[in-house]
Amino acid sequence: MKRFTAVLLSLLLILSGAQVFARSYEDCQNGDVNMDKRLSIQDATLIQLSLVGRDKLTDKQNILADTNLDGKVDIMDVTKIQKVLASIEEMPSEETTSPSSADTPTQTTAETTVSTAPTTEPTQSATESTAPTTSEPTEPPTTKPTEPPTTIPTEPPTTIPTEPPTTIPDEATAPNPSVKNMIDVYFTNNKNWPSVYFFLYNSETGDGEKEWPGTRITKYTTNENGEKVYSSTVDVNKYDRIIFNNGSTQQTVNIPVNKASSGFFISDSSNTKAMLVGTYAYTGADKGKITKTNLTYSAGYTKKIWIWTPAGYSSTSKDKYRTVYLMDGQNLFDDDHQDGYGGWEVTDAVESMMSNGGRGVIIVGIDNGNSKRDSELTPDLGKVIPSYANEFSNRTGEQFSKFVVNTVMPYVQKNYNSSKARIDNCIAGSSSGGLEAFYIGLENKDKFGVIGALSPAFLLFDSNVWTSYLKKFDFTAADTPKLYIYNGKIGLEDELYPDVISMHKRLISSGYSPDKIKLSIEESGEHNEAWWRIVFPEFLSWGLLK
Repeated sequence: MKRFTAVLLSLLLILSGAQVFARSYEDCQNGDVNMDKRLSIQDATLIQLSLVGRDKLTDKQNILADTNLDGKVDIMDVTKIQKVLASIEEMPSEETTSPSSADTPTQTTAETTVSTAPTTEPTQSATESTAPTTSEPTEPPTTKPTEPPTTIPTEPPTTIPTEPPTTIPDEATAPNPSVKNMIDVYFTNNKNWPSVYFFLYNSETGDGEKEWPGTRITKYTTNENGEKVYSSTVDVNKYDRIIFNNGSTQQTVNIPVNKASSGFFISDSSNTKAMLVGTYAYTGADKGKITKTNLTYSAGYTKKIWIWTPAGYSSTSKDKYRTVYLMDGQNLFDDDHQDGYGGWEVTDAVESMMSNGGRGVIIVGIDNGNSKRDSELTPDLGKVIPSYANEFSNRTGEQFSKFVVNTVMPYVQKNYNSSKARIDNCIAGSSSGGLEAFYIGLENKDKFGVIGALSPAFLLFDSNVWTSYLKKFDFTAADTPKLYIYNGKIGLEDELYPDVISMHKRLISSGYSPDKIKLSIEESGEHNEAWWRIVFPEFLSWGLLK
């Protein structure tokens, strides 16, 4: 039913041009963000683009974009426009005269749908509706899942590396641990469901551990907020997706579960059938350390760099640390380091992986939270397609790539116990950052063994440009990086999707080994940090542990 409703909404939105309004601001109506005197899907798209940093709204547009009149501009305003166009809801009638003060997209989660996965719609009712029989808690209470991490930033170092980068050895200097396949998964029942079920399935085969609604879990502890935290052991070699549900009318969306997974809670404030989730590290959370420094960028300004080291980090250990370099460092950590779009909570994934037997990883976040983001994160591979030519005319991705490999990496490897082996170093990003990570990883195969391209903007270049560019690489070579590609299919993600699929096919036909590529498609995925937060553990687990 969920997917049917989504399809119906999409059809109605495409066909709808209805001028449905409830109030006006000066000469434009509420929701008319592009100010063309009518409400249309283009207004919703403008809001989405502003939320992901692809466009900037004027003060007047911000006022009009607050469609649901809640004092902020976020993904709920997009949803409101969609529902009004589909005649499901009406515009609110209250007046507002001040622009939005925050652009925070709603949190959601992701699933892999490379092959057919089961529907998220429940097919049978629970056999019981009363509270579950409880068992005595045998584990310590979990920490509060909804609070941001409490790592304390320290004063940044100021040394800027001046020496050329060191040659990277071919073999790893840090061990690749054998992480257990049987992991403990925790679900915080912060919606007070009377019954809790864990439904596990394999996204490639469609096989479920049990018929819907899955296994009823009665084992729980109670956290400091009085919420029950249910747990069960999952074989992540057999099952890579989980749906939490109450056995009746409420459930979460499909959630990736892997060796970098641990805790989940419901982040959706609504009571929809398929509820959105957040993630947290059940044990070991917030024990790492974040430091910040500023490094000189060749364009004549400095860039903020965040460096996170895990609990137990040793600057002198013989086994050096694997390192993940990420674009949009302003959105990777807790609320103290976000620019308003929400965080990836990348440290939770590392801490969860460590609790499952994995070794610590250094996370390096590079700031791209300014007006130069589109320029810095777009390589000059050729002409950009006409519809994006103006926005991405100044492409300096090569300059940014050199900054990463000639300035950031040498700094980290000089000041931290970071491995120089290519297979111990990863490069990743989302949207334009996903495109740039793809470019940096291929251009520097001697330095990176893993690429994470999340919602990559492959659509900026046509097939002729990509065919010409990819001819320069021998993808059958042993040093070809592992490549994780993720994409959704809602909103801007749907626009990116065809080119993501085309790129996957193009790489395979060019000799890229299918074993070195993981394509993860979530049909319900949207273009925001909440989704990238959910799939990052899958990237981390697949990229470093397989």
